[in-house]
Amino acid sequence: MESTHPPPDSQRVLIDNFPNGVLVLFDADLYYRIVGPETLPFSGRKARDMIDKHLYDLFPEETATELESRLNATIDGESRSFDIEYDDRIHHIETRPVRIDANPYGVLVTQEVTEVRQTSEELERQNKRLDQFASMLSHDLRNPLSIALGELEQYRETGDDAYLDGIEDALGRVDDLIVDLTALARSSIPSHEHEEVSLAAVAWNAWEVIDTRSASFETQDCTVVGDRSQLQVLFENLFRNAVGHGGANVTVRVGPVDDGFYVEDTGTGITPDDREQVFEHGFTTGYGGSGVGLTIVNRIATEHDLEVSLAESTEGGARFEFRDSG
Repeated sequence: MESTHPPPDSQRVLIDNFPNGVLVLFDADLYYRIVGPETLPFSGRKARDMIDKHLYDLFPEETATELESRLNATIDGESRSFDIEYDDRIHHIETRPVRIDANPYGVLVTQEVTEVRQTSEELERQNKRLDQFASMLSHDLRNPLSIALGELEQYRETGDDAYLDGIEDALGRVDDLIVDLTALARSSIPSHEHEEVSLAAVAWNAWEVIDTRSASFETQDCTVVGDRSQLQVLFENLFRNAVGHGGANVTVRVGPVDDGFYVEDTGTGITPDDREQVFEHGFTTGYGGSGVGLTIVNRIATEHDLEVSLAESTEGGARFEFRDSG
């Protein structure tokens, strides 16, 4: 298809001064016929170097392939609205079909929205944390508090000290939930503040602050990069989960793997059917857990750019592997 005629001066002014974005007219063969403004605001590319160039001459194959179906749909009469990642930025693109001298064309408008999308994702994460926090406040904390109040009422009526044990157990449960709530609500630590820490030292600190009953603990040392406090919370939740599910005499092991570390136990393990759900907020398979421990583990891992995978230990227990997702 031959090149289109240059736009009138009034249209050229609009194209050259298009606010905060890029304006393109493309033809049915996916050649860019008009591009503006003269210097593209995101990439610094010159519009004149893009005019009369085919889509696959302008962008890497992966990007061009992603654009091709949508631009063809526009030529066929469908408007499109979508985001696309290119050159480490997120661009929002709107397309509209037009006809010029009875020939089909498409108009494409794109704006760089990286910061907007990142802010939106962070707000979504924060809202999710608030929802989880509210869920625990309204439900998980209410149960042990109701038990404590009921036991207190019985103690006042009977004077039987046995009810004090029930109050103590319920308040202990409240204390455990407050620990979980604190970890769930804690703000993330910027990665530039991470430091090299001893895996064994952090794991031992976590082991010493939970009720391990008569469980055994083994560890091999290595160095990991992260926030010491958050990593300790990660281990605390994994250890509490292992002892809670595996029983008083379970053995828990921590050690290095390629690009990360593992935590495993000799307990009963996690069934394949449950592995897809264990990191979901509120999911629990018993022992009185709150259902947020592994949610916290997964969130801390994500903030450390670690990918979590689930497997079995040699004894058939649970094995969590944390590897660099980069």
